[in-house]
Order: sequence, then structure tokens, then C-alpha cells
Amino acid sequence: MCKKKNIFMIISLILMVIFVLNFKLIFVDGQSMAPTLKNNQIMLINKNIEKYNKNNIIVFDTKEYDVCVKRIIATGGDNVQLNNGCIYVNGIKISPYNCDETLKTNYKLEKDQYFVIGDNYNASIDSRAYGPIDESDIIGEVICF
Repeated sequence: MCKKKNIFMIISLILMVIFVLNFKLIFVDGQSMAPTLKNNQIMLINKNIEKYNKNNIIVFDTKEYDVCVKRIIATGGDNVQLNNGCIYVNGIKISPYNCDETLKTNYKLEKDQYFVIGDNYNASIDSRAYGPIDESDIIGEVICF
């Protein structure tokens, strides 16, 4: 009986270590990802992602705004243009996202850069304000919400 209990404890410990190293629970703070994510909702983050793709929802750290949750709309190699209140990725208008009509900016994303935006784009501070984010700032991808 004691042997089974020890094996169970060892397996539990191993699983807990794997979970802690690869995953993290985070609370949503704010409305920038509504209606996809709601304020105070719990998210499960996978910290062990090799490649991030367009439409992935990621959690990342910014110097100005602390930890943020946003959706990737452009990845390394893409051209992002903010012009006349619209966002263009590789020359294609991305709807329904828009931007301040006075913004006229172009970004050629480096290999390890991402352009992110909140689903509630009218209430989101995102790459339209602070530019592309670096992969080194990404904490992980939201895998469960």
C-alpha cells in the first residue's frame, strides 16, 4: 500500500513540475479583448510555444503597460501600414480593425516581431500605439479561456 502511495506522489510531483514549467494561469484585466475574453476571466497560457501565428491570442510584457493580452494580426516579414484610419497587412485592408485617422505609419516586421491588436479595438491600447512587439517579450499563447 505504501509503495502505491509513493508512486502516486512521485507521478503527481512530476506532473505538477511539468505544468508549472509549461503553463500559467492569468486573469484578464480590462475590456480590450471583449467579447472574446471578459474582465476577470481566467486564462490558461502555454509558455512553451515554438511558433506564434496570425490569429493566436498571446500574453506579453510591455514596459509601459505591464502584461497585455492581444491577438496577432501580422508576423515577421509582413508589412503593416496604418493609413487613413485603416490597417493594411501586406497591402490588404484588415477589417474591422481601424486606427486613428491621423496615424500614418509603416512597419516592416522583423523575423521575431508581431503586430498585435485587441478584439475590442476601440477600447484597446495595442501595436497601433506602441508598435510591434518582440518575441522575447511574449509570455505564452492563450490556449483555454
